[in-house]
Amino acid sequence: MEFQVLAADDWELLRDVRLQALKDSPSAYMSSYETEASWTEASWRRSFANALWVVPRSGRRIVGLARSLRVDGRPPDERHLEAVWVEPRHRRTGVMRAILRYLTELEPDVHDWLLWVLDHNAEALEAYERLGFEPTGERQQLTDSSGRSEIRFRRSALSIP
Repeated sequence: MEFQVLAADDWELLRDVRLQALKDSPSAYMSSYETEASWTEASWRRSFANALWVVPRSGRRIVGLARSLRVDGRPPDERHLEAVWVEPRHRRTGVMRAILRYLTELEPDVHDWLLWVLDHNAEALEAYERLGFEPTGERQQLTDSSGRSEIRFRRSALSIP
């Protein structure tokens, strides 16, 4: 598996993969295909601020996506994973573990990886627990009218196999 770190000039590639993820797994994200399909080039370029986007490839085919985000006001040795997606045919094949390992190599000063998972997304909850993420006990209600909430998970970079 090869990885590509996307730059702001790769915004069209990011847009295409992200929209594919939103179409494939609409209930896994807070955003929607319709919302992000209407974004302008400037909006996509803004998504690179304080963030690192990576895509894994199997041959020439992109098989996943992840965003490592530095959150203002949080410790500098911590990153949030966002917009994580693995193409359905490549799930349960080690793509997520490879993404996490790659990000850890890219950002060696990061000690903790955090992420929010929608509480009804059983597949993602199971996948992250298999990868060694543990619930922090934090939960937050979404601000939309869906009644959904998110659970925060944490994993130490030191224990990534």
